[in-house]
Amino acid sequence: MKKNGFTIIELVVVIVIIGIIAVTTAPRFLNISTDSHIAAVKGTGAAFKAGVDLAYSKNLTLNGSGPSTNIPIYDDSATGQLDFNEWGYPVQQWPYAEDFPRLDNPEDCISVWGAIQLDPPSVSSFNSPNDTDYIAEYIYTDQCRYHYRVVPGISIYYNSMNGDVTVDDEPNN
Repeated sequence: MKKNGFTIIELVVVIVIIGIIAVTTAPRFLNISTDSHIAAVKGTGAAFKAGVDLAYSKNLTLNGSGPSTNIPIYDDSATGQLDFNEWGYPVQQWPYAEDFPRLDNPEDCISVWGAIQLDPPSVSSFNSPNDTDYIAEYIYTDQCRYHYRVVPGISIYYNSMNGDVTVDDEPNN
């Protein structure tokens, strides 16, 4: 008498094969969250770069080259004004006039972040107890790095000497 169906050995082999496939494909599906955060940071970096380019163009149109202070970018209020360095890029939002404004501390990084973008993600310095989206770090001469708190290793880098904005989107580096 012949019976139709699967033997126990066949069922065990199929279950083992399904388990192996699940183990190898699960990390791809689990990494979707990290990928969405990377995409959000890339979008923020692109918006920041567009704001830097807009501010640079506006300053170039109004003042030509060289440093300038309290230039209205979006409006005439203090929050809509920026200072520009000798290369013409935004460096700070400081109400007092300076001869040669520079980006030289975390507060400058935070002020540029807020003035360049419309409704930007929250940012604070390393010493701030606030739970913000980004942490601003002044890294060396005229440059900032904005660390994304949610996924360590992802950051936005701004060089005010040439207006370069890059996104480090490799969380494991």
